[in-house]
Formats: sequence, structure tokens, C-alpha cells
Amino acid sequence: MRFTTATVAIAALLSAASTSIVADDSSASARAIRRRRRVNSSKALKLNAQAQDVFQNSAVAEGKDEVAEAAAMKMKKGKGGYEVWGADQSNSVAGETPAGVKGSFLWVWDSESIADQLAGGADATPLSCTPNDTVGPCNLLDIFPQDLKEVGSHAALEDLTAFGRLHGVINDPSNLYVTANIFAPSGGYVGIIDTKTKEAIALFRVTKTTGNASGRSVHMSFWSTDGSAILVDNLHGKMIERIDVTRDKKGKIIDLVFNKSAGVYLGTGFSAVAEATAFNGNNAFGNPLIGSVSGSYADA
Repeated sequence: MRFTTATVAIAALLSAASTSIVADDSSASARAIRRRRRVNSSKALKLNAQAQDVFQNSAVAEGKDEVAEAAAMKMKKGKGGYEVWGADQSNSVAGETPAGVKGSFLWVWDSESIADQLAGGADATPLSCTPNDTVGPCNLLDIFPQDLKEVGSHAALEDLTAFGRLHGVINDPSNLYVTANIFAPSGGYVGIIDTKTKEAIALFRVTKTTGNASGRSVHMSFWSTDGSAILVDNLHGKMIERIDVTRDKKGKIIDLVFNKSAGVYLGTGFSAVAEATAFNGNNAFGNPLIGSVSGSYADA
């Protein structure tokens, strides 16, 4: 895969876009996140200015390769690094006939590798997400090991249906975590991944309802502006559901609770037939997942 000169502006904007607004909060955690964001914002603005300068010059430049090389060098010298995350909905299991039903790939590139490619070097190398691999892409079935167990049923993830089609990854306000939205109809899985280590920290399955023949699916999810909640779009379940997030003073997630009481039905005449669940077990790094389910659908 090759990058064009347009990637320069996009990459710089990604750095700036990582700076989100946190709602007013007197907690030490929120103040720390705001301070860190102001510093990152300053770096991102400088990087954006460099990219804009290169793009303005490219309008009169005759050689695109020279423009790309100049842009790459400016970006590489910048102090604000970044990563580009890409969700690949392909099956990561050979022999599956339908598209997007079993596994997926996550592609992560860092700014140094991208800058090398833009300067004329080899293709950017995707990063690994597991301790046993040196490069990516990352197999969804490795990020979320298939021996994870569903709380309640004790079923292994590998024995459950429709764990596939990574539809998108959405970063939290502090860029410490992303949600992994796994969209295969009737599946309904949403995971949380640590952006630094690339390891899974939690996995949930949303509510199954009578609102659609497929019952449930996770089309996408979004973080609240202060990072204290995740709103999950249960498309085939016709619900918006919520995961409550607890962090320590440094913004690290220390607890995740799927709150059944916070669910919103998008319509009438249907109901829940299978409750939301969490998964336990160890991730690819041998660390235990966190997460639980609480509340009552009667309050939803």
C-alpha cells in the first residue's frame, strides 16, 4: 500500500483531531486530562502548520515525489508522533464463504514508518498487537483470544456466533483507548483496546431483542466527551446501550460496567430476549479482562 501526498495533511489533522474537549469536571482526573490535551494540541497545531506549508508549496511544485519527501522529513522531525488505525472487515479465517463473519484485521501504522515511506523508503510496516508477533496486521481473533468465556453461559468465544467484521475503532478523549466495534449481524460484540500496548482490556456482548430477525449487532460506539461512558449503537437490537467507565487519576480505565438500566429502546412493540454479557479470561498478554453487567431492563 502506497501513500500519496494527500496523506501528509490527513496525518497532521489526525494529530490535531486527537485533541477533544472534556466537559467541565472538578476531578483531578479531568484536570490532568485537560492539561495533557493542551500540550498535545500545541504540538498538533505546529504539525498542521508544517503540513499546510508543504501543501501550499505543492501547488506549484512539478514533482510530487519531491513534495512528498519534503513533507515526510518535516513530519519526521516533528516531536508530536501519531498512529493511524485501520479496521479491515475481511475474514481472518480462511475458507469462510460469506464476507465479514469470522474474525477481522486491525492495521496500525506509526508516524515514523509512514514518514520513511513518504521519503521514498519501503512501505509502512503495520505494528503488532500481540507479544508473539513482530509485525501486523493484527488478527481480531488474537487480540480477543478465542478461549475467553462468556460470563453466565461459560461458553468459549470460539463457540459463539458472528464474532467478525471489525466495523471501526473509535478513540476516547484522551487517546488512551479505542472501542472495537464488531458488526457481524447477530453477533453484537464490542471490545475495548489499550492504544499503548494494543491489548484488549474488556469485551461485551450487547442485548438481543425481538426488534429484528438478527437480534443484535454493534454498528458503532462513541465515548462521552469526558470519557466516563461509552454509548453503543445496537443496530439490529434497535437500542442505544451504555457502558459506564471508571478511571484512576491518570485516566487509566479500572472498571467497566455494562449498565442495563441505561438502555434506550428505539421503537415500541419489542423486548429483550437475551441479556447483555461480559467476558472474562486472559488477553494475549496474559492479563485478565475487566468488566461486568449490572442494572435492570425494567428501568430502561
